[in-house]
Amino acid sequence: MSVNILGDFLIENSRSRTSKHVSSSILLVYKKGKGLVKPSGDIIAEEKQGIPTYVEGKAKLVKIRLEHGDFAIYGWFVKNYLNRVKGYVNVLNHKGMLVFKARYNNGVLTRVIGDPVYAWLVRMFAEAVRLNVSRTRLGDEK
Repeated sequence: MSVNILGDFLIENSRSRTSKHVSSSILLVYKKGKGLVKPSGDIIAEEKQGIPTYVEGKAKLVKIRLEHGDFAIYGWFVKNYLNRVKGYVNVLNHKGMLVFKARYNNGVLTRVIGDPVYAWLVRMFAEAVRLNVSRTRLGDEK
């Protein structure tokens, strides 16, 4: 079975000097048979130091290995001083192609790009990271 390496996902937790803005990102991998897992062990191909978005905090760049049928789900979020959260969730297949992108704005998940067939991955991601979702517009609602 072929293994593809997808690269340079920025995993960070940082805040501005005044602590008015907080940025965080997370990467989860959907493995066939295992479900959603955090990348560790044999999934990580390379890990190196990265530059965070804001001054205080830390970041790392991660390259991961994916097999046929696996998906990488990457979410990036920023919270401002009014406690409003904005961000996005990307779903990439084992070849590294963006198959679904959703925007998150104050509790609402909205589909931007992609086939609604992959919306279930975004829902699983939102549950796994305990994202506060009050409404979804991912295209698979009835």
